Amino acid sequence: MQAHLDGSRPLGEDYVTRLCHVAGYFEAVYRNGVFSRRRNLLAQAEAATTLKELTAAVPAYVLENIAEQMQLAKQPFAPLRRLPAAQRVCGPVFAGSSDLGGADADFITGGLLIDCKATVRPHQIGTAQVQQLASYLLLDYDDTYRIDRVGFYLSRQGGLITWTVPDFLRASAHGRHCRRCERPCETTCGRPVAPPAERLQVART
Repeated sequence: MQAHLDGSRPLGEDYVTRLCHVAGYFEAVYRNGVFSRRRNLLAQAEAATTLKELTAAVPAYVLENIAEQMQLAKQPFAPLRRLPAAQRVCGPVFAGSSDLGGADADFITGGLLIDCKATVRPHQIGTAQVQQLASYLLLDYDDTYRIDRVGFYLSRQGGLITWTVPDFLRASAHGRHCRRCERPCETTCGRPVAPPAERLQVART
């Protein structure tokens, strides 16, 4: 993978997807300590199983699905990919991460904290997801990443929704109302408060 990233030995797009898909199962074991045996390639592995055999077992629909999401990501991520490498951080950890058992976010690009969601029902993103994003922001105790904006990226819809930090925190405070039930946001209807997004590109499908 390092040779692929530095350009000295590029790998095919499908093979990179296969590698990432297999790596995702190992990450699940690392994070959870166990893995489900349903639809899990590692459940098929034996001591003699090779990486080539694991990657070959990745279903074709996975390649198609990821390829579609990568295509959707080109436009919203184009300006972010042009940033200097030091301003593009994958899997950032924070000064306060250990207080929550090692929490890490998805991306920080040029001061924009992004949490990626692959849900097919983006309208069901609720209070828990908003609180998760707020937690990442507040764990940067020493302001290492200079976060001034936060947002969700909806990978199956190609939608990047962003807020400035002040707008996000003000709208997430208990004084705001839920758009669904028109009661204070500490109610349990499961919908997040809805601060005015700078940009919203979500397919309503």
